[in-house]
Parts: sequence; structure tokens; C-alpha cells
Amino acid sequence: MTTQFETKWVGRSVRRKEDPRLLVGEGTYIGDYTPAGTTYLHLVRSTHAHARIRNINIAEAKNATGVVAVVTGKEIAGAMSEILIPAMRPNLGGELQVPPVYPLAIDKVNWVGEPVVAVVAENKYLAEDAAQLVEIEYDPLPVLVDPEEALKPDAPKIYENWKSNVIWKGQLSSGDVEKAFKEADYILSERFYGHRTGAAPMETRGMVALYDKFNGLTLHINSQRPHILRMAISKIMNLPHDKVRVIAPKDVGGAFGVKAPVYREEFIVSYLAMKLKRPVKWIENRMESLMTIGQERDQIHNLEIAVTKDGEILGIKDRMIADSGDGSNGVYMGFVMPWLGAAYLTNAYDVPNVHIDLSCVVTNKPSLSPSRAFGEFPARFAMDYALHLVARELNLDPREVFEKNIIKEFPHVTGTGVTHDSGDYVGAFKKLIEVLDYDRVREEQKEARKNGRYIGIGFAMGAEMSGLGSQVFVPMENQPGYGSATVKIDTYGKIQVAEGDSPQGQGHETTIAQAVADELGVHLDDIYISYGDTFTTPFASGTLGNRGASYTVSAAILACRRLKPKIQKIAAHILGIEGDIDSDEFIFANREVIWKKDPTKKVSLLEIADVAILAPTKLPPGMEAGLEATAYFEANIASMLSIGVHGAVVEVFPETGEFKILRYIIVDDCGVPLNPMIVRGQVHGGAAMGIGNTLFEKYSFDESGQPLSTTLMEYHMPSAADVPEFEMVEYNVPTPYTPLGSKGKGEGIPGPVPATLASAITDALDRPGFKLLNLPITPESIWKTLQETSKAEASTR
Repeated sequence: MTTQFETKWVGRSVRRKEDPRLLVGEGTYIGDYTPAGTTYLHLVRSTHAHARIRNINIAEAKNATGVVAVVTGKEIAGAMSEILIPAMRPNLGGELQVPPVYPLAIDKVNWVGEPVVAVVAENKYLAEDAAQLVEIEYDPLPVLVDPEEALKPDAPKIYENWKSNVIWKGQLSSGDVEKAFKEADYILSERFYGHRTGAAPMETRGMVALYDKFNGLTLHINSQRPHILRMAISKIMNLPHDKVRVIAPKDVGGAFGVKAPVYREEFIVSYLAMKLKRPVKWIENRMESLMTIGQERDQIHNLEIAVTKDGEILGIKDRMIADSGDGSNGVYMGFVMPWLGAAYLTNAYDVPNVHIDLSCVVTNKPSLSPSRAFGEFPARFAMDYALHLVARELNLDPREVFEKNIIKEFPHVTGTGVTHDSGDYVGAFKKLIEVLDYDRVREEQKEARKNGRYIGIGFAMGAEMSGLGSQVFVPMENQPGYGSATVKIDTYGKIQVAEGDSPQGQGHETTIAQAVADELGVHLDDIYISYGDTFTTPFASGTLGNRGASYTVSAAILACRRLKPKIQKIAAHILGIEGDIDSDEFIFANREVIWKKDPTKKVSLLEIADVAILAPTKLPPGMEAGLEATAYFEANIASMLSIGVHGAVVEVFPETGEFKILRYIIVDDCGVPLNPMIVRGQVHGGAAMGIGNTLFEKYSFDESGQPLSTTLMEYHMPSAADVPEFEMVEYNVPTPYTPLGSKGKGEGIPGPVPATLASAITDALDRPGFKLLNLPITPESIWKTLQETSKAEASTR
């Protein structure tokens, strides 16, 4: 008789196990954790973008009501090393200059919002009041907010002992670029700018530190990378590793990359807990968040593309400049994101000859920090929009230009060294064209123009990372790339999976359970997932870069497969089956282990667990007790990528520059989808973020370095009314490099949005010389570009 448990869980859109507690308001976030005796930290932050600290007067603040401690940079620096120790620096070759960074500024500040003084009080309101009493005298210094200005030889130095304002410089090259450009029929040369934007998660950063001399330091924090942070605290604060414990909470209200770096606040809170011997809590307010983190992109691409007359790419050159801010955060230092943007510049296209010169420049802004579509967002815009411009200049159908250049054979290693493991990129692109009903829309476009309506079609590709192996992760971040998981069957026949990563809303509790349920033949409710605690989970790099479905799930599967031979031997022993047991002699289904040769001979997983854990005398002779296995998964390839193809139909109103998205379609490949509903959610959320980053969100600064987007009034995030209905089409090609054929999904989805919309708007207006080369795309920028184009056209008549 077939039961519901024999139905496969992988591939089913089951409801998330995480959701019930969240829907009834019983999630457990960092803000919910307040140990007895908790004190509260408030940080006095710099009001200058660049200045020397002449004097700090904390006397009045120390005597304020409820104040427990007031700490300056000189005190805290005496308790630890600089933050950017070798383990916190990327290892990407090139020319690197390392800024001096301590938790609190000591002699100089380099951006508005840099922490200068820590005030701790009995509650957060008293801490904020006392912070107002701190007096800081500054001597202002010249401010740099433009990376091109900062590159000039006579520009003032942000770090005086540096030879220039370039924190990292390097090249990515392959092939014979000069030959390619000599043989080209046409060379497109444009400057593309992707503005400073990124992520603003619903829950800001937060942490609670506790210390006692017996147990050491425990830091509860909503970090994406608890194991990496534990290592950093141990090394930088010179604490024994066994006396540092980092715990991420059960629930985290989003991260999108911004909670991945090692920041200064972690060390401030840890130091204060050790100093006071009391819990210290810090929750970032929204203004602090918008001033200090989630700022990414900020790239200039001076891009040249050499093509044949039929649109085949022969080679590309790119003189790329990134504004890294002050480069002060650990692991990323403000330049790993643009480096990866350079590496991923060729996207889904076969470009044989490449030369990219990348200069990452420090300015008087907060350090770039990771954000979804890590480094790729401006690069996707530059490359894919450039292909549309090539098609326009050569009077070719952009559909033909794209299809001609898409990678067709796998595995494929790009000119920048990125490995595409598997897929059918051409098939995914053709599916988009089919769903768009491309030819029909072209006919409608002609008719619409006769009636004074401007309709256009645009599309772009997005080859997004779906888990990076150690071959890439170690040089990129000085951290490993493997996935890790421990699978343990308890005395009740339930299965605990301890994963080394720590999710922030991706649905790990559901998707990992689905995979393990299939592997061990149990119900989804028989599995519980633990994560976040560095004392009880195996080491892993953290939840980022689409590692979940590719690396973490694969590690859980491998752990199950290591455990299954022992389970089968115990089952055979209980059932009296003699002889050698092959690995495929038993079926795992319906919470039972069933002998294939005689299905009437079966034993429950509960009985096997009872023998292995509570009655080891009943085990086969010589077998040790317990049912537990740990696995570390490393794919047999440098990296895995999945494809997403975006297409849009828009209507533009040239009188105002406004436009309306009539259709937005995403053809998506995630290998084998573990849970299609969760994949759809990731795709929809990523596309919505791409819309926001392309059209609305921008971190702005005035010429003195003052941030102009410190509230959600100025940093406008899209609402439901601003986002179109997304049509998603699955086009999944299993990868041969993971046990289930699954790939990660969610990281790079925002990337294709800007080129999709820019090309659709350009196509709709169809004006000679009209180009949207700068992000964000706004009605004002469209209208102004139209006016400039009209003036230029009139002057040539």
C-alpha cells in the first residue's frame, strides 16, 4: 500500500516550517533577548566626513543619570589589535593598501557616522541622553566624495601614509585583446555608472554580549556568519577560541549581505561586556543603519566592446573605478564586491578576449558592504545594456545579438576565470522570447507608434553565483567555501540536522528538511534543524552567495548517506538477515527500513534508534553506539552558476519621462528546485529589490560628505504599488555537481533589472543618440536625456 510518505518531498511547494511562529508574532529575534542586568550601548558618531579629533570631553556624560561607562577609542584600542588583521583581508593579489582600523576612531574620522565614543547606561534612553553630553572638538580636513577626483595625483590623501587613495588595484585579463579590437568591425565605447544603493533589511543589526571568567564571552548577534565572527573576535581580542561563543538567533529579519562583514560594533559590545561584567545590548536604529551599512554598487565602467558586423563579441576592455568608501569593514574591505563585479562582467556570454583594469578608491563615505547581487548589479547594467546599444548601432535585432553571444557549451570558464558549471542558457533565453511573444509585441509596437504611444521591449541575462567553492572563496575572502551539516537521529526516531550556516529568512528549516526526509524516508515533521550556535554546529562560512541549496543541503545529504550503511546493518541484524549488506539492499520509506528482497521484512527507524542509542547491547558485534554523521561538501568544480533571464514590455510617456511596466517576465533556472514556492518567493523578492535599486533607492551625499538619505523619506524603498506583477517561468537544468542536482537561488536576481528596463525604455523611445548610461533611472533622468538628445539632433540639422 502506498502512503503519503512515499511521495517525494523535494520538488513540492510545501508551506514553510518557519512561518507559523512568525505569523502569530512568536518569532525570536535579537531584540527579544534581554538577560537580567542588561545595559544598553549608544554610540556617539562623527558629524564630520573628514576631520582630526582635537579633544574629547566625556566628564559630563560619565556623571549623567544611569550611565555605567563611557569609553573612547584610545581605551578600547589598548585591549585588542587592529581589526584588519591578515585573516580579515581578502587575498586577491593586486596592489593592496590596508587602512588602520580600531573599533572607535582615535585621532581622525573618515566619514559621517563613524563611531567615536561608546556610552553605556541602564536603559537606551538614558544612554542616548548621556551621549548628547559628550563634547568632541574637530579640525576639519578636505573631503573626497568623488572617486575620480580621489584618483587625481594632487588629491588629498584620506590615509596620509598611503601613496594614493587606491585601496586595491588589479587586472583581470585573458586572450589577445589588442588583436580582437584591431579585427573588429565596430567598437562601442561608453561610460556607465551604477549608483550607490543596496539593501536595508527590515531588522537592523543587533547584538547582546555577556561575559564571565569561567564561560568566557558569548555574543548573541544577528550575523550571517557566526563562525567567521567567532574566529575574528578570538584573534583580534586575543581570547582563547574556546572562550568565545557566537550565537545567531532563531529568526533574523533579513540580511541580504549587509550582516556578513565583521564590523566595529561587535568588538565594542564585546569589550564593554568584559569590562563591565554585565550584559551589553546594542540595537542599531534606522538612521544608523542607513548611514553606515547596506551601501554597495557605486561603480563606473568605462567599457569598450569590439564586435563583428553581425554582433559577435570579439573582446572587451573595461577601465573600472569603484568607490569603496573608507574600506574599514572586515573580510570585504569595500573592494571584494567590485572585484567580483569585474570577474562577473562577461555575464552569460562567451567573450574570448578580456582586459579589465579595476581601481577601488577610498572616499569619505562608509565602506561598501555586501548587498544582494554582490558586486554584479552595475556590471550587469553596463554589459547587457551595452549589447542593446551595439544592436541599435549596427541596426540588428537585439534578440540575435544576445543569442549569438550566449555561452553554449559547459562547463565553461570565462576570460575572467569564472566557471559556469552547467545549464542551457540559450534555451532559457529562447523561452523568454517565446513567453514575451516577441514578434507579436513588435507588431503592436509599430501600431502603437502610429497612435502616439511609445512601447518598448528589453531583456537581460543574469548568471548568478550558486555557491562558490573553496577554490574561489579562499582567495576572495580568506574563508572556506564548503558546506557542512551534522545529521543525528535521536531516541524518538526524530532527526536533527545541525547546519553550519545561519539563515535570515531563506527557508532552510523547510528545504533542508525536505531533502533529508527523502533521503531517510521520513515525514517532514520528523526533522528539526538547528543553526547559529558556534558551540553546537559544524564550522561553515555562513549564509551568503546562494550556498544553501547547493552546498549546505548537499552536506546534509552526504551526512545522511554516511549514516545509512550503519542503519542498514542494524536493520539487518534486528531482522536476522545474514551476510554482507550492500548499500542498496534496503528502502527507506514510511519511517521504516525495508528489505528489497522481502518487503515484509522491515523495521522502524524508531526501533533502530532505540537499539543504537538506548540498547547498544543489541547492536551487531563490534558496532559502536549512536546514529550521527557529519559531512563537509565541496563541489568538484570551482563554482556553480544558475541563469535568470529577465524581459519587460514598457510604455514611456516622453512629455514627463514617466513610464509604466506593462509586463515583467523572469525565466529562471535553479537546477532541481527543492521547494518551488520558496524559489518563486526568492525570485519575486529579488526582482522587487532590483526595481527599487534601479528606480528609487539611492544613498546620496553632499559635497561635504554629509549623507542625504538617513531616513526612509529620502531613501525611498518601493512599495507594493511600485512593483509590477512578475511572471515567472521555470526552466530548470539539474547540475551534475550536487547530489540532488540543486543550485542556490536568490543572490543575483536583482542584477538583470536595470539593463532590462533601460533597454526597454530606449527601445520604446527609439531616438538616435538616446542612451540611459547612469543609474538610477528616474522620470527626471529620462526627460533630461530626451531634451539633451533633441538639442543635439537639432544642432546637426
